[in-house]
Order: sequence, then C-alpha cells, then structure tokens
Amino acid sequence: METKNCQKCKKDFVIETEDFNFYEKIKVPLPTFCPECRLVRRFASTNERVLYKRKCDFSGADIFSMYSSDTKFPVYDKDIWYSDKWDPYQYGMDYDFSRSFFEQFLELQNKVPRMSLVKQRMSVNSPYTHRVDDMKNSYMVFRTTRGTDSMYVYIAKDILNCMDSFAISDCELCYECIDCDKCYKTRFSQESKELRDCFFMHGCRNCSDCVGCVNLVNGQYYIFNVKYGKEEYFEKLKELKLNTVSGIKSMEQSFEEFRKKSPQKSTITLKSEDVSGNWFTNCKNVKESFWCINIRDGKYLFAVFDSQDCMDYFQWGNSCEQVYESENVGLNSSRIFFSTQCWMGAHDLYYCHSCPNSANCFGCIGLKKGEYSILNKKYTKEEYEIIKEKIIKQMNEVPYKGPDGIEYRFGEHFPNSLSDFAYNETAAIDFFPLTKEEATRKGFRWKDKEKKNYKTTIENRELPETIGDVDDSILNEIISCEEKDSEYSVGAYRITQDELSFYRRMDIPLPRACFDVRHKRRLVKRQLPELHNRNCSKCNVAVKTMYGESFAPILYCEKCYQQEVY
Repeated sequence: METKNCQKCKKDFVIETEDFNFYEKIKVPLPTFCPECRLVRRFASTNERVLYKRKCDFSGADIFSMYSSDTKFPVYDKDIWYSDKWDPYQYGMDYDFSRSFFEQFLELQNKVPRMSLVKQRMSVNSPYTHRVDDMKNSYMVFRTTRGTDSMYVYIAKDILNCMDSFAISDCELCYECIDCDKCYKTRFSQESKELRDCFFMHGCRNCSDCVGCVNLVNGQYYIFNVKYGKEEYFEKLKELKLNTVSGIKSMEQSFEEFRKKSPQKSTITLKSEDVSGNWFTNCKNVKESFWCINIRDGKYLFAVFDSQDCMDYFQWGNSCEQVYESENVGLNSSRIFFSTQCWMGAHDLYYCHSCPNSANCFGCIGLKKGEYSILNKKYTKEEYEIIKEKIIKQMNEVPYKGPDGIEYRFGEHFPNSLSDFAYNETAAIDFFPLTKEEATRKGFRWKDKEKKNYKTTIENRELPETIGDVDDSILNEIISCEEKDSEYSVGAYRITQDELSFYRRMDIPLPRACFDVRHKRRLVKRQLPELHNRNCSKCNVAVKTMYGESFAPILYCEKCYQQEVY
C-alpha cells in the first residue's frame, strides 16, 4: 500500500496492494491523480446528451452532431465516417522526438474528421440518439444498449416503451424511473427491481399493484407499506388521483417524507459479493464502482456491464477485458489504455480516439481496422514496437505540461485541455456539477448556452390536469417550460405523436418542463458517485456508502437491512 498526493486536487489518496498487481500486469506506472479526479477527467472527455444541428463537412448535408459547428476538425455524418470515401491514414504524421507526445496528438486531433454521433450495429428510425447500440424507433435516448420505442432516457439496457428514465435495465412501459431493473408499467420509482403496475416505490422488489412503498418485498395491494384488499386498494388508488398533476405533486411530497423515515440500505446489490460503491447486479470483486452488471474483478468503474479485469473505466462494456483509464469502450474489446471511443474488437490500443476494430496502435484517431500505427502512420510490426517504446520513454523524460501547470507522463489519461468538449457539454456536468467560474478555475473550458427566444403558443400552467382532457391539437403547440429561466432549460418544448400516445396509454398528464430540466430533476434525486464513511443506524458498524445523511437519515448495513426487510 502506498499514499500519494494528487496532482490535481492536492489531496492524498491510497494505492492498494491489489492495485499494484493490476498496474504491473498491464505494465503501466502508478497514477498521479486521485480516483475522483481521474473519474472527472474521463467524464469531461465525453459528450453524452448535447446535440447540435450543423453541416456534414463531407457532403454538406444537415446533420445532428455531438460537435458544434465551430470545431477545428471536420465532422462527418456517421455513415460517411464509416465508409471508404475517405482515408484516415492521409493525415498520418511522422513522430517528432523534439516535441511532446500530447502536443503532436493535439495537432492530429485538430485535423482528422470525427463521426457526428456514435451508433453501433442496427439503428432503425432513431436519428436523435447518441452512444447507442441496436436502437429502434427511439427519440432522445442516450447511452443505451438495445432500446425500442423509447424516449428521453439516459443510461439503459434492454428497454421497451420507456420514457423519462435514468439508469434502467430490462424494463418495459416505465416512466420517471431511476436505477430500476426488470420493471413493467412502473412510474416514479427508484432503486427497485421486478415491479409491476406500481407508483412511487423505493428499494422494493418483486411487487405488483403497490403505491408509495419503501423496502417492500413480495408485496401486492400495498399503499405506504400498508396492506389492503384488492377492491379497497383500487378505491384508494383512485382517491390519490395519480393521473393528475396536482395528485402527483402531492404524492411526491408525501412519499419523500415517508421514504426518509425508512432505513436505506448502505449498498444496493443483487447476487453480488465483495463489492463497494453502489448498484451492483451479478458482480464479484468490484470496488468503488457504480452501476455495474455482470462484472468480475474491477475497480473505479461507472456504468459498465459484461466485462472483467478492468480499472478506471467509464461507460459501456459488452465483453471487454483489461480496459484502463478509458471511456466509451465496448463490444469485445481488450487491452485498451488511455483511450476514448474504441469498440468492435479493438485491442492493444494506447491513447487512441475513435478507432473501431483496430489493434496495436498508439496515438491514432479515426482508424478503422487500423494496425501497427502511430499518429495515423502505418509501420511494420517490428518498427511499431521499437518506436512505441521510444515514445513511452520520451513521454516520461519530457512530460507535457498542461495550461494548469500539471505534468503528464505516460500512464495519464488525456489532459483536460485536449478534450473535444467544454465541461458543460459533457457527462461531468451531470455527476460533478460546477458553475462556469468553478469549471474555468479548475482548467476546464465552458461553452455558453445560446438561449433561443421561442415564441410559445401556450403556457405550461394552461395545460389540462389529466391526459384525458388533451386533444391532438397539443401536437401543434409550443409549450413554455415551467423553469424557462433556469440555465438548464431550453425555454420551450413540443409534444410528439409518440409521446402523446405513451401518456395516453399510461394515463399520465403532460409534463410541465422541457426534457433537460426533467433530466436534471432526476439527477438531483440520485446521490453523486462518491463514497462517505458512516455508521449503521442500528448496530453502529462502520460502512462506506454513497448516501449522505440528508438523503438517508436512517442508514442500515447489509446485515441489519436483511434482518429488517426480509
């Protein structure tokens, strides 16, 4: 075990014995940033939800893109980017040992074309989606694997007919759900599994026809954890008026008060062992990680599934192994280091950006099926290995110094100054929110949002209380957002035909705020991905948890929670 001081925040952090073993196995030096600063750095490298309308620099056609129109590099429509109409090797550079690696990488980064949006495998009738895999008939869905007929969802896996949800998997007909798994026709629920026809549930499992329950298991016809007969339950349900705006607002307040009077499990796990962090399903030996499914041997992971032997890895997975200090890596990829957006069987990549199905590359951008390449220049296998080792030696002897004065040697992720995006365009703003002043002080860029002056045709307060009172004319309206002056609001929004059909099917009233505000409200309900030292409220044993006291006044360790709930 060794204690080091973080280059970025100047706080001490500990490198455990098992960490040394991993670093030795993949032959990388010890990190010089603490785990949180490394996580923020990866978050700040990826635009998850911000889309721009711009021209494709190849065809001139209008496209939607994660990149705004003022980028230094060209942006191509996804299909053109994947095609053989252009050659990424034409931008190849000879390595100059008189200049730092990151300086040369930035030069390459500013001229190689990027793909507008990231979509893998089939994408049918889902133009407004990004970082998705196998999508069909979906709109404004992000970071999702296998989604169909869904809208306004961020981070999901295997969903059908879901809307306005965050971090859900194997769900159907779910609305305003957060961290839910295997749920059907469930609304306004969080951290629950295997629910059916439920409203406002938290920490529940295998329940049906329940409302406002916390930590309930195998329940039916419960309201606020009180059992009712079938007929009485449905009478009470009518009285709650959960198909009205006023009824939902009243229930939100009552439910939050009730939830805080109930114990919160310190770590949410299912069929998992030897884990720390939160939200684990079928995981083993996964430490200080969040939202992991089917993971073996990992640490410092966030939203990763079906992978093993990885560390410092943000988002995706799907049969990946030995991924380190990287983000947006997936689909049968292995031995990916300090890279972003590499997938489809990619392996043995260092400091690469958008290199699908590539192998044995160092500092490359946009290669498709590339191999034995450095700065987009092709070498023989023998030449590649020799030059690669020389570059690693040079990176350690002549480090790159960023604008913030921090030194970057081999083994560090790309510096913040090399990110394609401003801080408030990236996942970092969702999970580690900062003001413009805070972000720029920490060395991040910031992009001021252009507030459009929409001419609204109806105020949100004029919308009907129930969806039953809404006719199809609403499809022609431009509705004012109830938080239009918020920095997160775009000011106004419209209702699509598919959206209206969903609200009618689920008997849910129209929303009063735009998608970005609704997304922000969901984030506020979820604790930030950081661990706190607390004590079990029942037995006083020390626990590490992401739940602060304001969110969970009553906190139980695993053992006490099992005794109380089961």
